[in-house]
Amino acid sequence: MRRALAALIVAAALAGCRAAPPDPVEAPGPQPGVDVAAVQAWLRLDPATLRLGARAALAVRHPDTLTVLRLGLDDAMEVRAVRVGGQPVTATRDGDALLVPLQPGRTTSSVEVVYRGVPAAGVYAGTWAGRRVVYADGWPDRTAGWLPTVHHPSDPAAVDLTLVVPDSLGVVASGALVQDSTGGGWRTARFRLASATASGADGAPPYTVAFAVGRFEFVDGGTTAGGVAVRHALLDGLFAGRLHRTGAALDTLAALLGPYPYTTYATVQVPLQYAGMENAGAPFLRADLYAEDLPGRTLIEEVNWHEMAHQWWGDAVVPADWRDLWLAEGPATYLTTELSARLDGEDAGRRFRVLMAREIEREDAARALVPPTYADPSDVLTPTVYNKGGAVMHLLRLTVGEAAFWGALRRVQTEYAARPLSTDAFRRVLEAESGRSLDAVFQRWVYSAGLPTLRVRWDRPTRTLSWAIEGDGGTLDGVPFELYVRQGETAVFVPFLDGVASLPADDRPTVEGVGILLDVRVR
Repeated sequence: MRRALAALIVAAALAGCRAAPPDPVEAPGPQPGVDVAAVQAWLRLDPATLRLGARAALAVRHPDTLTVLRLGLDDAMEVRAVRVGGQPVTATRDGDALLVPLQPGRTTSSVEVVYRGVPAAGVYAGTWAGRRVVYADGWPDRTAGWLPTVHHPSDPAAVDLTLVVPDSLGVVASGALVQDSTGGGWRTARFRLASATASGADGAPPYTVAFAVGRFEFVDGGTTAGGVAVRHALLDGLFAGRLHRTGAALDTLAALLGPYPYTTYATVQVPLQYAGMENAGAPFLRADLYAEDLPGRTLIEEVNWHEMAHQWWGDAVVPADWRDLWLAEGPATYLTTELSARLDGEDAGRRFRVLMAREIEREDAARALVPPTYADPSDVLTPTVYNKGGAVMHLLRLTVGEAAFWGALRRVQTEYAARPLSTDAFRRVLEAESGRSLDAVFQRWVYSAGLPTLRVRWDRPTRTLSWAIEGDGGTLDGVPFELYVRQGETAVFVPFLDGVASLPADDRPTVEGVGILLDVRVR
């Protein structure tokens, strides 16, 4: 049981985010040309019943031919009033879609929705160590349980969120805290999520907008060298030391990718069912992982690193569609291994990349990284986008070289901060930085199913290991990746390009790719 739990935690730390939750919301998809630029929401929450009284104001850009705006809002919520441009309109419901009539001939509209009720999805309550937390959890479209907007990763928005809760409770949410006042038995906390720079991210996608309400202990995490204020919202303040390198990790990622996209960073201890959630500016981390460790590893720190990397990849730069989800999960998974290498030494990063390639079933590893079709976003949320996505990032780095790889990642952050990123667009940026075609690499590793076979021959009398690759379509020619070779308690990293290695013992070895997914056959 303990070993199974440890394996689960390793996979959770590598993957970082969530298992596919029940999804009772069926929010409508995006409409062509519609862009919700900003959302201002006010919520009064009864934590005992989860009942909300709410108001949301949206600034929407749209084609001048659009006559009906489709917003996602769970039909469990009672809509009390809808106004467009300050004037009352009659909106209609179609399941979890709210249909708002617009004035013809306009390209912008201000839409206000007043509503109330107990969300059937998106707002939950959990308890850890006797402390109850009410929290929002929005992937993929469950934010529609409490917030009317367009619920798709391609439509990020700046968010101004005010929560009114009993004054005995603390509040943390996506964005910077700009107001915290009490009166009449209530606490009013206002958070603003927007770009940290004029050219930066236009807020974040709705599924990364969240809040948590509970008896938190707030611990000041200091300010990074880049000027980012860090704090930790904990259910047990003694765990703050486990996240003491948060600032160093933020500065490391900023040096690699460009400035942190938002103004503040808060970690939040929440009784989630999965490892973490990359809520913009305030990632949620699973409460019980704060006390779980494996030899030489602090798991909650690794999950924090994964969700931190998402602030750049997934929150600031958003996938163009759910089929491009690997552009959020792959970089976040890979950058976690890179933080390990930068903060704990290159060997630590190498071993983390071995785990990244190891902790995935063959079926998931062999699946195409970008599915041609999908029925539901949860169909895409598999270890494929995490572990295979991370492995493809490593392959791309080794293929194009250090300067081109990190240059491309920084370029994406500036050129796609205000627009969605597709897989083809990412390929074009990499090609522009490296000056080479990557069509064959993407066709083999991103769009195609199956794995290359590494055929390994072990000659016991001479203690010689040799190998050759099959089925890679030439995409690994000249790529300087490594193999991880183990004999009993001895392990070495061997350059793949050597093709042969002499080992110290005559025990039959095991062979794995370091960050590269391969079907290894030893004979």
